[in-house]
Parts: sequence; C-alpha cells; structure tokens
Amino acid sequence: MEVTKSTRELSRQLTKLLRKVAEEGAEITITSRGKPVAVLCPYERYHKLRRRGALERLMELAEEHLTGLTLEGTYHEAREELEAR
Repeated sequence: MEVTKSTRELSRQLTKLLRKVAEEGAEITITSRGKPVAVLCPYERYHKLRRRGALERLMELAEEHLTGLTLEGTYHEAREELEAR
C-alpha cells in the first residue's frame, strides 16, 4: 500500500505514519512542493533493496573485469604461479 504525504503532513503525523509503515508494511512517499523527495518503508524492505543493489553492482563489476576469464584458465594460471614459487 503506497501513500503520498507532503513534508507538512509528515511533520504533523509522523508517529501515526511510522506505525502504519511498521505494522501494515505501507510505503509512504514524501513530497516537497509536489515533488517526491523520500520514501518511508519497512526497514526489512529497505535492507533487501540495499543488498540487491550491492549484488547488482558486484555483477556489473564482474562483467567489466572478468570478461574472457574461464574457470579452467584461472585454475591453470594459479597452478603455474604456485609451482613457480
């Protein structure tokens, strides 16, 4: 359930809105001068989004830096390096 509130409404109803978020899982979009500026959402949902974002960034980095690498090639290179020591 998504709700939109202005910053003025938020300041007057903060406790009530936080309860709605915590107990009902509501998402509340906060607007300033009619434009969205923030979202109140349950912490667990926020935490999952952060983890998902971090995982997506890791996948992007892997694609950028590991292009052309194979497991077999990496194994043989590591093996050769260890044998050289």
